[in-house]
Amino acid sequence: MTAKEDFNRRVGRTALLAVGLLAALIFGILVLAGGDWLPGAIIVVASLIGLARQIPVIAKLCSGAEPGPPHGNPTR
Repeated sequence: MTAKEDFNRRVGRTALLAVGLLAALIFGILVLAGGDWLPGAIIVVASLIGLARQIPVIAKLCSGAEPGPPHGNPTR
């Protein structure tokens, strides 16, 4: 696997995970609003912890430049 493929795989996986956690957070808020305090609180706390753990990963992916082509002499 090349560096660019690995980078794209990490970005895709992180984006999918973040969207899933955001959906879980919204669902947890709706459960809380519906009056089920314990399950709603568990869902909200778990999704917030997951999102908080993704912040450094997202920051690392955003701050690093996309890997360029390999160095060295090109083969012809």
